[in-house]
Amino acid sequence: MPRIRLEPMTQALYSDFMEVILPAYVAERAAADHVSAEVAQRYARHQHARLLPEGHRTTGHRFLRIVSTDGDESVGGVWFWIDVENKQGFLYNITVLPRHRRRGFASDALVLVEEMVRAAGCTTLGLNVFSSNDGAIALYRKVASVPYQATGTSRYEQTDTQPAGTPGAPGKNA
Repeated sequence: MPRIRLEPMTQALYSDFMEVILPAYVAERAAADHVSAEVAQRYARHQHARLLPEGHRTTGHRFLRIVSTDGDESVGGVWFWIDVENKQGFLYNITVLPRHRRRGFASDALVLVEEMVRAAGCTTLGLNVFSSNDGAIALYRKVASVPYQATGTSRYEQTDTQPAGTPGAPGKNA
């Protein structure tokens, strides 16, 4: 029996999710780029506006909340993009709320995301991970079964290019 299910986020949940993931991304971006938090925050907000001109309704992007089947409690969220034309998915973010971490929810969510990406006809799942995010790197190595590419600032880097058509991506918080 699955421990989680993925459900679409409402506009309110999407807004909350973006505010939760932004500080960690800004901190990682500032460290990786050797810039101030203010510069990294400006960059992140611009990047989100460019990637998501229609918010959580932007074509191809999926924003799903991770719901524990034990109590129907929301334990986190996931953001990914499906490019059906190029048969590629791109994982932007999996976040499990701190009080729910280390229970396998991120692993279960990644398995479900991979199933959704495969069901859409995609053959690869790309992702970005900062080299300091050991938890995310361990998760991707342990769980990922769809051939995927890790791009960006990472010691887990397998390629120095993103899949064709894949926009730049913030990703963190496994």
